Amino acid sequence: MTSDPSLQQAVFVFAGGGTGGHLYPGIAVAEHLQVLLPSAQIHWAATSRIIDRRLLADKGDAYIQQAVQPFPKNIWRWPAFYQSWRQSCRFWDTFFNQHQDRVCAVLALGGYAAAPASRMAAEREIPIALLNPDAKMGLANRYLARRAEVIFTQWPMDISGVHSKSIHVTGVPLRASLFHRSREKAMAALGLAPNRQTLVITGASLGAGTLNAAWCELMRDTQVLRLLNDPSRPWQVLHITGASEFEKVRQMAIGSGALHWKVMDYCDDMGSVWAAADLAITRSGAGLCAELEACGVPAILLPYPFHRDRHQHANAEKLVSHGAAVLLEDRRDAALNGPALQKVLVELLNDEQRRQTMRAAALANGKPAAALEIANWLCRVGGRSIA
Repeated sequence: MTSDPSLQQAVFVFAGGGTGGHLYPGIAVAEHLQVLLPSAQIHWAATSRIIDRRLLADKGDAYIQQAVQPFPKNIWRWPAFYQSWRQSCRFWDTFFNQHQDRVCAVLALGGYAAAPASRMAAEREIPIALLNPDAKMGLANRYLARRAEVIFTQWPMDISGVHSKSIHVTGVPLRASLFHRSREKAMAALGLAPNRQTLVITGASLGAGTLNAAWCELMRDTQVLRLLNDPSRPWQVLHITGASEFEKVRQMAIGSGALHWKVMDYCDDMGSVWAAADLAITRSGAGLCAELEACGVPAILLPYPFHRDRHQHANAEKLVSHGAAVLLEDRRDAALNGPALQKVLVELLNDEQRRQTMRAAALANGKPAAALEIANWLCRVGGRSIA
């Protein structure tokens, strides 16, 4: 005879990892869930990638570095994939057997790392919620959608085989630290000049090589340099490169001597970054798009060009349709990207009114309450009273 689950410590599994785009939304939901249910245990079904280790290092044994791998295109790698899949599924089979009635729900954060725990939870009829922040649904999330009780999306969408009532348009969960940051404190935290406007360049947590190269190409353009150094409205550049290209870009910045150009490999204080930003040049991952809108940052978007389904293009088109961003095609060649970016950048540097209009459009479409909405759902579906 099992005891009353409401009297036991609640257990939730947050499944997904490999990129900040999967993990940051989960961390945002966890912040609210731990306020609503302080005694709840959250276990993270993630990967052993660097970004996972960086973000989940403080979770101790609750951070599970799964063996599962992305599904390979090459057939000769299928056996290794299958072995890693079976190993991860066995782990979650044992986990759910050990915890039984204490597991309230699984929040699938998307991607391949979310699949094993979700698969084994579905076999036990444990409620599953899927977070699908992109405007297009990828292969792993299509697999997960068939097993989910509810799907949280950033924008309205139709999903084959899923009833529209199961789709909740909440937006992407964002961390509380992104909000309520003053520009003055942001500038101080980042070591930026408070009397300059700030142009942010970032390819998200892993960086973006073609974006970095396009910017370095622009540093040879006299018109761009003149506008950035205009004494009446001077700019500074905060360039977050990603670890692999940090040193190369840093050396170029040191050698340029022509601009206030601060280079970082990674920044986990994005609240300060967006509070300082007057304009951004960036990718259009779902999480980045959500942050840009919720924080009111006008942007030039160069979607990641190597995805077959072009889902970052679909994300970018949403912001463009709202008037919050300009979309440029990443042509993978700095000699081609540089001139295209130069034209748009010069227009925006010269037009403060347009930037303010874009900022207002972004804020009007931001959804800062998504994390709390999803945390509330987890509490309700687990039958737990909310503190």
